[in-house]
Amino acid sequence: MQSTCAASVSSGCKSVTGSHTASTHTDGYILLAISLSVVSAQNDRSSFSSHNQSNGSTIDLAALLAFKSQLSDDQGILASSWTTNVSFCRWVDVSCSRRRQRRVTALQLPDMPLQGALSPQLGNLSFLHILDLTNTGLVGTIPADLGRLHRLRYLDLTSNRLSGVIPPDVGNLTRLQHLRLGTNTLSGKIPPQLLQNLSNLERFSLAWNELSGQIPPYFFNNTPSLRYINIGNNSLSCPIPHGVASLPMLETLILQKNQLFGTNPKASTIRPRCK
Repeated sequence: MQSTCAASVSSGCKSVTGSHTASTHTDGYILLAISLSVVSAQNDRSSFSSHNQSNGSTIDLAALLAFKSQLSDDQGILASSWTTNVSFCRWVDVSCSRRRQRRVTALQLPDMPLQGALSPQLGNLSFLHILDLTNTGLVGTIPADLGRLHRLRYLDLTSNRLSGVIPPDVGNLTRLQHLRLGTNTLSGKIPPQLLQNLSNLERFSLAWNELSGQIPPYFFNNTPSLRYINIGNNSLSCPIPHGVASLPMLETLILQKNQLFGTNPKASTIRPRCK
């Protein structure tokens, strides 16, 4: 009986041991499968991220080259620096983000005699914060595509020969703090919605253009951060918008050489008078 019981116990022990071994192998396979899945997911994310970075850089490069192609660049300023054998982040007056994405964040070429039109493809520089093309000999119109630069904070196209109307799309630049389009030959009326969504705007200039018509009546009703306004030397007609008197941060207001009349803008109210 002892032998039989021993055999039974022994047999039972073998059965339990076998089940434990099988369970251990199964758990191992599950852990291996999970590990492989995690590694695969990480590789997929890494591959996707690398693809996005590469794709973004390709878009920025194409936009810069399209911009360059529209300029005569008689002094060869861009021709000698903007070459594809070096990263565009090392091109003159081009700044990029410090993160791995290496996207263009600033394009600053003030006072360079580039001469030419603004390429609509500049609107593809989706990480751009600063666009300063002051006094660069630009001609033609302002592309509506610039209204796609949703990260833009500084837009300065002063002292060029830009013509045509101001595209209402500029009003889509909700992060804009500086908007300077003065000393060009822009014409037509000021788009009523131009400042509607620009609550962060601090400096605004349309001076020395050929703008006509009235300043939209509610033009300054959503610009509490404005410190500087210059719309002088146009052909604008009264009335002066009442909202000007309510701007809490306003320091400078220039309206000279228009058909605009009113009381001291520092007063609590403005009662405009027309000729």
